[in-house]
Amino acid sequence: MTPFIGTGTIRIEVTVSRARTRSVAVKANRPQGLTRMFLDRRPEEAPALAQKLFSLCGFAQSVAARLAVLEAADLTMNDEDRMGACAGLLAERIFETLRALIVHWPTPLPAAVAAAAGANLRGALTASKAIVEEVKAERLDRARVAVTAEQLSVAATALGIPGQGDTLMAGTALAAMLRDVENDRTITGRSPDPLTIKDDPEVATRLWDEPGYANLPYLFGRVAETGAYARFASAGFAGASHLAQRLLARTGDVHISLSQLTALAWTGEFDWTLLASSGPTPGAGGYGAVECARGRLYHQAEIGDDGRLSAYRIIAPTEWNFHPAGPFVETLLSSPLRTDEASVRSVSRLAALFDPCVAFEVDVREAANA
Repeated sequence: MTPFIGTGTIRIEVTVSRARTRSVAVKANRPQGLTRMFLDRRPEEAPALAQKLFSLCGFAQSVAARLAVLEAADLTMNDEDRMGACAGLLAERIFETLRALIVHWPTPLPAAVAAAAGANLRGALTASKAIVEEVKAERLDRARVAVTAEQLSVAATALGIPGQGDTLMAGTALAAMLRDVENDRTITGRSPDPLTIKDDPEVATRLWDEPGYANLPYLFGRVAETGAYARFASAGFAGASHLAQRLLARTGDVHISLSQLTALAWTGEFDWTLLASSGPTPGAGGYGAVECARGRLYHQAEIGDDGRLSAYRIIAPTEWNFHPAGPFVETLLSSPLRTDEASVRSVSRLAALFDPCVAFEVDVREAANA
């Protein structure tokens, strides 16, 4: 079992027979009804409430909420606010990705490596939070962001993120993780079907129209995946094991996010469409979508005749990736598993690399009629 990372749990039950995966059940025990807390509030309260309610990726939650209520009110975010939002989103995404990898890796790291990783992760947290706080200031000071981004980059490099290329830094926590998975070929790879900005209008419309869609989202004929591996679908990582490919996709995402954050701080240039989008939904509604550490996050809001929020819906990345017919389950169904410790370890590593926003447990058992 991974350490506790949020409210609720996901239990993963895998049934095998004769070294073949027969079934995979993902049973979620997550808090329900959080979105009801948004109802009857003024729209401008939604971003702060979202950041308060969600301890993981709180800034991304607040940006998605802000985009949703602005669209519902037929308003838009100006360029300066978008620049600040991009800086905060990138800083948070870098830290959240590193934190999840370091803290929730199911295989213990060497003691010295783990101690160094803890110190560097605290440095990354300090830098990330400083950038988010800078974004909240009346006017973004890009010079201060540049200095803090360099501090974040130093911490990330000490954890293993390369300054150039894609070879992880030797002697670091991330390099140790790569050694864990580079020869683990228990999990059979599958090409991802990325959830992208092109899907946003359909997702937002279904979210508005279909009760229960937030808990079991789908796109017809697809096994949609979101997150770093989906974003790097065309990268290849030739010859690497599937688990290694997923790990390298996440470290590569941190590397690129650092480059984007540095470029924004020094030049003021950013690509909004890589990080966020928004649009109207039927009635007095709007949606916001944000690419956070775990993938694409959706908020959808409606404003009633009294000017207050009359409906509010959220789809977290976990709902796509750990859907009962989603990419995590499909990956396991295509993998030859046994009930031995090695298979349990491989399933746990795969779950950690998919990175659910709650704790998870893994149980691999032999079929009763095997």
